[in-house]
Amino acid sequence: MKRYFRIALWLIAVLLIVIIVKTFMFRSKQPAVSLPATPPVGIEAAERLAGAIRIPTVSYEIDAPVDTGAFRAFREYLEVTYPSVHRLITPLVFNEFSLLYRWEGSNPALKPVVLMAHFDVVPAGDEELWSREPFGGQIDSEFIWGRGTLDDKGALIQIMEAVEKLISEKFEPARTFYLSFGHDEEISGLLGAKAIAAYLAEQGVEAEFVADEGMAVTVGMVPMMSKPVALIGTSEKGYLSVKLSATLDGGHSSTPEPESALTIIAEAVSAINSRQLKARISGPVDDFIKYVGPEMPFYARAIFANKWIFKPLLINIYTGSSSGNALVRTTTAPTIISAGMKDNVIPNRAEATVNFRVLAGETSEDILAHVRKVVNDERVEIEVLPGLSEPAPVSSSESYGFNSIMKTLRQVYPEAVVAPTMMLASSDSKHFTEVSPDIYRFAPIIVTSEDMARIHGIDERVKIEDFLRGITYYYYLIRNSNDEELQ
Repeated sequence: MKRYFRIALWLIAVLLIVIIVKTFMFRSKQPAVSLPATPPVGIEAAERLAGAIRIPTVSYEIDAPVDTGAFRAFREYLEVTYPSVHRLITPLVFNEFSLLYRWEGSNPALKPVVLMAHFDVVPAGDEELWSREPFGGQIDSEFIWGRGTLDDKGALIQIMEAVEKLISEKFEPARTFYLSFGHDEEISGLLGAKAIAAYLAEQGVEAEFVADEGMAVTVGMVPMMSKPVALIGTSEKGYLSVKLSATLDGGHSSTPEPESALTIIAEAVSAINSRQLKARISGPVDDFIKYVGPEMPFYARAIFANKWIFKPLLINIYTGSSSGNALVRTTTAPTIISAGMKDNVIPNRAEATVNFRVLAGETSEDILAHVRKVVNDERVEIEVLPGLSEPAPVSSSESYGFNSIMKTLRQVYPEAVVAPTMMLASSDSKHFTEVSPDIYRFAPIIVTSEDMARIHGIDERVKIEDFLRGITYYYYLIRNSNDEELQ
């Protein structure tokens, strides 16, 4: 017995030594950069964003009517507000509203860069719940308020502010920049970004990288991290919505049968929601661990450095929060259920919609097979709704594009740790895979969990200082394109 005890102690000691050694070898991947002088960015830029917010460019549903006057007014607003840009560049217009600017570089041997944003927004919802008018574009001492400040007019105006400033300074980029501004991202970008991407592909454009909205500088959102973390999405989750429907004889509520169309659908939704898909660490999240882990306190660094043994613990940590859970699992979200027309009538038809955000490494067919298995009821019809997209290919975290974005983030947000990760939502950049293999999803905003709830929610707003800082980010991202060390 003592012999086995000594062997166990010896094995534990070896294991601890391996863990400690691997922890000390888990080195920082954050590059050292020189901090440039911050260019003067006037407070009047905040008013220009507010002016953009006051134009209600709302996308409702695919094929739904749009306020064409508002979308045309937004284009006119850009032309008037950024005269230097429009004296130099005449944008191409796609499907009436989406815009593509081509800013010619001085070195045709260098591949171009595509900077993206969109100017449509989701509806405000119940406007009485807002503390400010959702399309009022109000500014107080700290915030700019309104729908689109975070998603995504803020980024579009930041790009235009940076380009306007650089042009006024006579700056000439070494590589060509395309500015792609879609008008229907909130309804899958089928007429905007998709058309622009198809045009670029037809023209033979091979971009060095594409940069779109997506992740942000997060505060208090990464477990075991006290520092802000600037997250760059190197992939994005797929999008799948399914409609469940059942038809069964209805009748009077005074003599109900044991089952109805409504109860069948309710049970199906409950089964799908209670039997979630398995959590796992995908490629982008594995990269995230490599970048964030070395910056953590020693105990946490030991966990991240030794994923080979602590993987179950890591998954348990991340599944403990809604944002962390979304990083390691295809998420399941019942969003719509409808049945009935009167309280004393049993409906003969019921429907429900469930939305899935598909993790890299899984496909829509995998999810549909899972749905069929857990529902396991031939009376339930399962229909795939429009808007389906597969998870995006994973872009390199060692490319020119990633290094350029990372350098710029370290210059503008030196207090933040930079890391690649999986983008949890969907963006227009999914249409650009034929334009470049390196697509990165980051918008220069600083967000907490509370701020994230405001995106597509109530009281969307952005801090004035954070918005102005984001202009500096794009200013240096463009200037850094001339840095030969990154070529």
